[in-house]
Amino acid sequence: MASYIGHLDIETLAFVKEGLEYGASGTKGVDPMPMIQRLSLSLALTLNWGTRLGSREDHLFHEITEVEEAISKARSTTGNLQDYIPILRWNPFSSNSKMAREMRSRRDVYLNKLNKDLDDRMKKGTYKPCIQANIILDEEAKLNKEELTSISLTMLSGGLDTVTTLMAWSIALLAVRPDVQKKAIEEMRKMYSEAEMLCDAQDEMRCEYVTALVKECLR
Repeated sequence: MASYIGHLDIETLAFVKEGLEYGASGTKGVDPMPMIQRLSLSLALTLNWGTRLGSREDHLFHEITEVEEAISKARSTTGNLQDYIPILRWNPFSSNSKMAREMRSRRDVYLNKLNKDLDDRMKKGTYKPCIQANIILDEEAKLNKEELTSISLTMLSGGLDTVTTLMAWSIALLAVRPDVQKKAIEEMRKMYSEAEMLCDAQDEMRCEYVTALVKECLR
């Protein structure tokens, strides 16, 4: 986890910066969901492919979030009757099947692009350490294309779905509990001065209230 601190610093700083810009420094309401999605997606891209998503205005951001959200809904326990009534799978006019094929094709496009861009960087020696590169370079792993794709999809869809949901509920909790916000800020200020309120990898778990708050959100 310590090796990820730099990535977390970059993405959380970008998250706060977006909130200040889109919310006009707190003078108007802002939907945090797109900012949370960008943060989650950029972390997933950084860890798996060694590349980040700097802005939610990027076309790739809109494409990935739209496709992954549609796939997540299709896979939900209540979103697809074909999972419970097998005969519906034979319906040639099924809108769910048509949508699934379309999302699969669109997903393949950006997955292939991410993989190709990483391959190009690896050939040039300009890639950054990441899960995908580590696996490709590991001679003992010997994973085929399908297995590599499976790992990529787990990182992309799994991280985007779970981290985004966690962040959204956590912000909703803080929004209705100003007393919790106040207490967390007070505890942080006991550790840091006003001019140096930046965390450090070595500070983990030292601020007991914030640690407890994070664990409660994770729970």
